[in-house]
Amino acid sequence: MSLEIFSLAPTVFQALKVGEPNPKKAKRIVYGQATSDANGIATLYFTDNGLATGNPFLTTIDYAVSSVYSTNPTINARPRVQMREKNVAAKYVSANVTSISGVTVLGISVLGSENPVSGIVVDFMILGSFNTEE
Repeated sequence: MSLEIFSLAPTVFQALKVGEPNPKKAKRIVYGQATSDANGIATLYFTDNGLATGNPFLTTIDYAVSSVYSTNPTINARPRVQMREKNVAAKYVSANVTSISGVTVLGISVLGSENPVSGIVVDFMILGSFNTEE
């Protein structure tokens, strides 16, 4: 089996099996970054114009993950990210970015709460499908 690679740098990478007779669907991997807003929500639009009004690169979202990079030496001060939404129309994904605040005993937050964090860059990786024929 051989693969055909398609790249629309820096956000789209696609692999297709070469020689498959009349494929109706293809898988595509989309990578992108988004910055969290004042509510701690980072939203990545993967459309032809990068906005909610654009045409989506995918027909369905099969799987999505998010991650955040931090160099803060204090574990409780590091932001954490968790997936929030995979849009049904396959136009975007979003994630919540939070940090823990509160009372710390022996390095463990015991009476803390999670609060939204703004200005954090979140990496997204999305695996989805799109129709090759309409």
